[in-house]
Amino acid sequence: MLIVGREVGQSVIIDNEIKVTVLQYGSKFKLAVDAPNYVRISSISQNPNKQGWPKKTDRKIGQTVQIGDHVKIAMIQTQSGLLRFAIDAPKEISVFREEIYKKQAKELIS
Repeated sequence: MLIVGREVGQSVIIDNEIKVTVLQYGSKFKLAVDAPNYVRISSISQNPNKQGWPKKTDRKIGQTVQIGDHVKIAMIQTQSGLLRFAIDAPKEISVFREEIYKKQAKELIS
């Protein structure tokens, strides 16, 4: 499990195709998940009526989100402009902060 701290507007890239971005609406932090149409995204919650979240939508603190078959993201804490969330994924699935991902991509092109 990887614990990530991201500020508003910052993202992580999962498996080279899924982008998870921290958003803020008023005083609440949320996550936006941008994934290809074939990737299933669902909420894991106490309320069974909230299954099957659509793509590119927001998440709230305390929720866990299932992305595909193997990745789970749990929003765990906020503090002074920072959202901490836990990413549970197998070792073979890459997880990068967006700025590191872009830097590596640029180096491969050069």
